[in-house]
Amino acid sequence: MPAAPVASEGAPFDRNFFESVLPPAIAAFCSQVNCDVPVVELTTIDGVRHYVNGISGVADRWVALQTSSPDHDHPAQVFIPYQTIFRVEIHPEHDVRRQRLGFLTDASPAGRARPGASGQARTAARKAE
Repeated sequence: MPAAPVASEGAPFDRNFFESVLPPAIAAFCSQVNCDVPVVELTTIDGVRHYVNGISGVADRWVALQTSSPDHDHPAQVFIPYQTIFRVEIHPEHDVRRQRLGFLTDASPAGRARPGASGQARTAARKAE
C-alpha cells in the first residue's frame, strides 16, 4: 500500500529549513564527498542564482543571506522571501577560481580562521590558503 501524501503547510523552504535542516545537510554532504567549502546555490522563481556564503538571519517570512557572485569580489547581503525560493543545491567546489562562492562552515579552514570575521576577511583568508 503506498504511503499517504504528506500535507504541506506552506513553502517547502522556511525558517525551520534554514535553521534546522540546511546546516546539518551541508555538514552531511561534506562528510560524504570530502569538501571543506561547499557551494550552496539557491535559485529563486525569477531564475536568479544566489551563491550563499552564510545565513545572516531568519524571520517568519524571509531569510537574510550573505552571498557572493562569480562576477564580483565583494559579498552582498540579500533578503529573500521564502515563497520565492525554487531550489537549494549543495555542490563540492574544486575550482579555486570560484572558491569564494563557498558556504563557510565551522569545519572549513576559512571558517575557522577568524570567528565572526567579516565576509571580506573570510574571503581574504580563503584566498590565502
